[in-house]
Amino acid sequence: MHLFVIRHAQPNDESETGGDGDPPLSELGHAQAAAIGRFLEEEHVDHVVASPMARARQTAEPTATRLGIEIEFDDDLKEAGWQLGTYRRTEENLDHFIEKLGENPDFLFEPEGRKAFTERVVGSFTRIAESNPSRNVAVFCHGMVTAALIGWVLDKPPTEDLFQPHYSGLSRIQASPGRGLWSVRSFNETMHLYFEMQRPS
Repeated sequence: MHLFVIRHAQPNDESETGGDGDPPLSELGHAQAAAIGRFLEEEHVDHVVASPMARARQTAEPTATRLGIEIEFDDDLKEAGWQLGTYRRTEENLDHFIEKLGENPDFLFEPEGRKAFTERVVGSFTRIAESNPSRNVAVFCHGMVTAALIGWVLDKPPTEDLFQPHYSGLSRIQASPGRGLWSVRSFNETMHLYFEMQRPS
């Protein structure tokens, strides 16, 4: 079976306003979500799964609507550290993350830790693959979730700077969990976003 693993589109930044760590998409994010929806319409997707967090759910909705598919939500696809509150976009808050990671290299994985985080992510994708043999499944999740899956397939432990996809970046995984076979076919495809966002909807 084939997994299309999509990081959520750009969410609002909460670093100045505060928040609960579950912001909706920004205006640009909604355009990115629409673009990935148009692209996946041509990819013969059979099923859609998403993290229940707002940024992942809203990224999945255009795809599900176009395909007439109901979204399946999986709590185990939530981002690392989802309980910590106040979502900060890395691009505007790099100094904050450098400081926090200097103090605690496991900062992004709190409170559950790297090992538990990786185990729940891998467990989620394994269940999805086992439940959808010979199907194409689009999975809308998060940057660290994608990194954990890719790292596990390639036998690389998850870190804060390894395998980080772009907003709405698409990675392709082929899986045969019954045989223990997983392979990365592509990582962080983004060119389609440029082309899709240039054409009328």
